[in-house]
Amino acid sequence: MPILLLIIPVLSTLAGGLLAIRFRRSLALLIALGAGLLLGAAFLDLLPEAILLGEPTGFNPTNVLGVALISFLLCLALGNGLDALAARWESTAFSRRTIGRIGGTMLIFHSFRDGMAIGLAYAASHEAGYAVAAGIAAHDLGDGMNTVLLTSGGEHAQPADYAFLIADAVAPLLGGMATVWWTFSTKSSVILLAIAAGFFIQLATSDFLPEARRREGPRTAIMAAVFLGSAGIYVANLLIGHLH
Repeated sequence: MPILLLIIPVLSTLAGGLLAIRFRRSLALLIALGAGLLLGAAFLDLLPEAILLGEPTGFNPTNVLGVALISFLLCLALGNGLDALAARWESTAFSRRTIGRIGGTMLIFHSFRDGMAIGLAYAASHEAGYAVAAGIAAHDLGDGMNTVLLTSGGEHAQPADYAFLIADAVAPLLGGMATVWWTFSTKSSVILLAIAAGFFIQLATSDFLPEARRREGPRTAIMAAVFLGSAGIYVANLLIGHLH
């Protein structure tokens, strides 16, 4: 597996985190851009590839979309549960940064899984590996932004916040390398891609878009950023299709 496939998400995560730190006053636009990237990755990369890979194994499109829907609903339920838990913690000794760093840790584990998804997809099909890497790299731009936003609580970043960002950036590389020693079936890759798609859609619709709308900023520019993010994924797909 080309190491470049795993390096791109690392750089993307770092870029997202540094953008959030550098342009903290434009977070509404950055979050909206991240939402568009997530939606584009789910609908234009992950789900099409899962359906394509699933056909030879008898995993029909209805099953793929069903797995994505279940993933979406489970992630939504988990998010609601975490929100309720955070509300309880806010009334105790837990600080906003503490809660955010718990969320940042979850993102690190998620990024590790992202790297595994790239490795698994590439093992099943080289074209799928490139498509998944492009989608995850786009997603990791938002992941890096989210890591900084969560761990810093929207305040000036501290050394610990940079450490979380670095850990989140390295996680996809480690996850992808781990698949070198593990063997999974094509059907497992299809399921992972569908699960990731459901997670991306939930993250975009439940976290990114509501957060962008809550923040101050021009509504037209925010919507334009969402469209720009999705268009970026579309263009990436065109490039991948041209190369392969």
